[in-house]
Amino acid sequence: MSGGFGSVQPVRDNFLGRDVLFKFMQSGHDDAQLRNEIQMLAKARSKHIVEIYDVIKDESGSVQGIIIEHLKGRSFEEFHLEASSDPTGYLKVVYQIAQALAALHAADIIHRDLKLDNIKTSSAGIVKLFDFGISVEGVDYHTVLNRGTFVYAAPELFVTGACITKEMDIYALGVCAWALASANTPSVLFERPPQTSAGVPSIDTVMSGKLAEEVVDLIDSCLSTNPALRPAAKKFCDVIQNHLVRDEHRGTFVYNSNLYQLSKDNRRVGLKFNGLGGIVAVYNGVRFEITSVEGDVYINNRVAVPGAILHDACVLTFGRAELRNNRYWVTFSSSHPEVIL
Repeated sequence: MSGGFGSVQPVRDNFLGRDVLFKFMQSGHDDAQLRNEIQMLAKARSKHIVEIYDVIKDESGSVQGIIIEHLKGRSFEEFHLEASSDPTGYLKVVYQIAQALAALHAADIIHRDLKLDNIKTSSAGIVKLFDFGISVEGVDYHTVLNRGTFVYAAPELFVTGACITKEMDIYALGVCAWALASANTPSVLFERPPQTSAGVPSIDTVMSGKLAEEVVDLIDSCLSTNPALRPAAKKFCDVIQNHLVRDEHRGTFVYNSNLYQLSKDNRRVGLKFNGLGGIVAVYNGVRFEITSVEGDVYINNRVAVPGAILHDACVLTFGRAELRNNRYWVTFSSSHPEVIL
């Protein structure tokens, strides 16, 4: 199986009894790209990134090839046929791609060639990202050749000496989200640079109301022509995760020995201390939010206001600071439901 620069050959690891892939460069001489891939895979570890098992060298020490995980699951070129009828499955795929990017970006690695062709599942059904041949590390890499895949390439790549950024990966993530949802890629993505005449339509035009408004806005923002408006991979993962575990969170207020719980079975809790202050908090299936406040109430010493989000763990104080020990303190903590893949 041959790609633009390298080829892979399925082989059998007789020692460990498993099928693997032997990847090598077609030229047989220039091993720089393989060395780059080895370095990137060694630095970024995630169950959503293909594993590297071994490096094959000749007697002089030159890299001849690498042994990598053989992904025997599905590819995603035809996933659009099922996306609209399975929005949860769609989000799980997008979420796992973003998880791979989050791991890479945390290690200061930019993939540079994110596309559906470089995504596949393992035999266990886990979505994995591969092909790190043109990946780069750090934030100061300026390209000469502008290598990448047309349509997935961000608008800012179409200049001489473009600086490669993590935001370019996020743009490609947005294109992947579109390609997973529809066979008809928006024509403005084929312009050079893309979106010269107009912006990309909202993902909601093909998902037809199947996604939450927050998720639609998130995916749409990935394709902003302004890199500063694109979300970080970690934020993208956090938002999608919350929607994948909708109605599975539990939030608990504790005052002395009293417990007050927010969940799908009890979506509203009111707390009030006469003469000091009170709040009403609700659970909307995704997050815990204060909807009303009276008197003096603080969240981690900040004034509580309607619309404030109650995060993983915080302390609510009822009463002004000058009341000292005559105030009341209530702790809040939320559960961390996991996405089942």
